[in-house]
Amino acid sequence: MRGMKICAVAMRMGRELRELGHEVVDLWPEEPLFDLEAELQRRAFTPELIFQEERLGRRVVLLGLPRFSCPKVFWSLDTHLSLYWQRFYLRLFDGVLTPHASLLARRADMPPAVGRMAMYAQELPFIPFARRTNAVGFVGRLTPQRPARLRLAELLAARYGAVAAQDLPFADMLAHYQNTRLAPNESLLGEVNFRLMEAAGCGCLVLSPDVGPDQDALFTPGREMETYAHALELRARIDHYLARPEEAERMGRAAWERVRGAHLARHRAARVLDFAVRLPGVSGAARGAQAEIAMWLALAEMWRGGMLDAGDGALESTLALLPQGAEVSAERLILATEAACRDAACRDVVGRDAVGADGGGRAFALGMAGALLSAGAHAGDLDVDLAGSMAGVLLDDFALARRFWLRRVEAARSKRGEEREPRPAVPQTPAQLCRWWAGELAAAGRVGSDGFAFDPEASSPRAALECLHLALRLEPDDLDTVRRLEALAATLPGRDHLRLAHLSTLALHAPGDWRVGLKLGLAGLKTFRLEAGLADIAKARADADAQGKAEAFARTLAALDSKGLVAAEFAAPCG
Repeated sequence: MRGMKICAVAMRMGRELRELGHEVVDLWPEEPLFDLEAELQRRAFTPELIFQEERLGRRVVLLGLPRFSCPKVFWSLDTHLSLYWQRFYLRLFDGVLTPHASLLARRADMPPAVGRMAMYAQELPFIPFARRTNAVGFVGRLTPQRPARLRLAELLAARYGAVAAQDLPFADMLAHYQNTRLAPNESLLGEVNFRLMEAAGCGCLVLSPDVGPDQDALFTPGREMETYAHALELRARIDHYLARPEEAERMGRAAWERVRGAHLARHRAARVLDFAVRLPGVSGAARGAQAEIAMWLALAEMWRGGMLDAGDGALESTLALLPQGAEVSAERLILATEAACRDAACRDVVGRDAVGADGGGRAFALGMAGALLSAGAHAGDLDVDLAGSMAGVLLDDFALARRFWLRRVEAARSKRGEEREPRPAVPQTPAQLCRWWAGELAAAGRVGSDGFAFDPEASSPRAALECLHLALRLEPDDLDTVRRLEALAATLPGRDHLRLAHLSTLALHAPGDWRVGLKLGLAGLKTFRLEAGLADIAKARADADAQGKAEAFARTLAALDSKGLVAAEFAAPCG
């Protein structure tokens, strides 16, 4: 490949690209909105490839991307936590690379070119296990916001004397791994994380949650790493390899060799170039008004997620100047609704007299929603009708909320040619309406929040789980909503901590339901509540025995724990 002129934004592989014979301009913007066009004009540099790596601290949005005709590639590293805003930003690129390719493969709103690329590892010497003093080690911040990780650290400390290392400088972290034999990993939402590469690059035997094909493409389970489904299996794996140090070292070295052959910075640099030259000849990136819309929708979602220091008033003013398609209309209504919710929360804190009886926010949001209804704008569009309906729910105008729901239903009936059929049922309460919207969104494949930290007190729902959380806020004692939340959460990776809370509620109201108790116990094992999880499963088994359901319990357990580790635990003799 001839030498290319590459603009690399926040990219840590500039040196490797230069070593491959390319001219590289490295940019490390600090401001969240960076005028790429102006900066490259100042440098008199015309790129043949623009590559942006996602920064995991301060996110950066590039201005002027549509004005470049060269291929544009984005490396999304935190896709599982950032897709709620990146789904718009990625439209400005011809292709996206990500460790979480399977997550994007299920979506229709992604760029036409999606490739798998995880973070690289460091090139380090292999340290024999005989010289490593930490038998088991974990690196990661322990905070109350990550209770499963806290329990993992407690399990490792209690059984193996492992002390979790926190807030280490990068070089010290690598030295810690080089002094560690077994490195248990923990995944927040079923994603491939940096810890996998960091530990494998240091020659540790990594024991990671079984998160599927994105991880399996990097290291072969059973040969270069180990996987586990829950705490009981992790304990069994660690015990196995502590008793077989030669086997553990052989696998750790195999992972280290895989890194040296495929997962270093120079390999990633070559992957970027190979991906770029294989992009379609005609750019698929948004241009003109569509590019402007994509950028401002991304900024609005970043603002909602607390990633951008901007005012919702300024965002609203800009969005109002854009072509008022369905996406823009829905986003404006969501921003207005959430601003009104903040007004209401402020009144509760400082008093109505201090900010006025309304603060203007509620009237503005409801007026915007009413105008969409009066004009018949975007009737039947899922996002617009949902935003309007949820504005009515959150701002106490249930009649408005129902009108948007019925508008959605009537559009669907008309599309199916069912106008003469009896009219569908009408929701009787805001919570029921939220549950019905959850069903509509789940049917459309909109189950989870794409990383958005939803607050049922102040956020407008955009996904099925969010609608159910709002329904539960409105009717806290409705067990059907709790059941639906648990069932939906079970379809998404890494949601066992949420399932645990819902299953605990269901078990409290149905203490003899062995199926609920079994699910509760298994969710406990997946969130490293080893002793409590086994206790819940033991109680569920006893309840099933008392009800003459022992065989049904055994079949259900075998289906939920296919490797049979839980059954083996209970079959083992005590003591």
